[in-house]
Amino acid sequence: MGSILATELYQNSSAANHKLGEKYEDKWGRIFRYVQAGGSDLVTGNLLQEAVEATNFRSMNVAAAAAIGSTAITVDLGGTAVTANQFESGDLIVESSTGIGQNFKIVSHDVQTSTTGECTFNVDRPVAIALVLDTSQVSVRKNSYDGVIQYPITTQTGAAVGVAIVVISLTNFGWIQSSGDVSVLQDDGTNTSNGLTALVPSASVAGSVKLSAANGANVIGFSREIVNVDSTHGFAHLTID
Repeated sequence: MGSILATELYQNSSAANHKLGEKYEDKWGRIFRYVQAGGSDLVTGNLLQEAVEATNFRSMNVAAAAAIGSTAITVDLGGTAVTANQFESGDLIVESSTGIGQNFKIVSHDVQTSTTGECTFNVDRPVAIALVLDTSQVSVRKNSYDGVIQYPITTQTGAAVGVAIVVISLTNFGWIQSSGDVSVLQDDGTNTSNGLTALVPSASVAGSVKLSAANGANVIGFSREIVNVDSTHGFAHLTID
């Protein structure tokens, strides 16, 4: 079981009462994650995606050598400024060259208005392999549960994170479901059969799922029903968490 809930599962609030991404498991084994809504209101039963990936924060050169034991990593930004709290509780990895493979949680960071200026990220543990000026490259990404949006059609811009269990107003905070039995929007009436039970994000209807037998598909769960009905909410079992 998770912690005692300051925000009940089927409520939302304008202030954060839990850490983004905090995990809660109920007595039926269903798993929920705490999120902030981004883009628009989150709709009950819709499949959700993390915020759109910001590719300018990949492959950034280290702007100052980071010695073993350091908890501060300074980089040259790759074309986008950094705003207050943008990456707090997000992730930083050493992507290539000296120090490759290290990964950290971001505790805090600078505000940098210059799109190519230097920005220092303070991380949760000491550097174990020293980083070399203008040689080591790092990438950062925001917390996956910060600015969650409806899963888009046509072009995927991030990973699936769960299903909305209640309306969460834009910029408000609340819980979504990431594992266990749930109701989710179906995009077509294809029915389950031998070898056709896996659910994947739909590329036809935003926020919906469809059945798939394709190897390598982005499986987020499986259907709990034999007959799937077009444009209705159906029984499913999520396996995202």
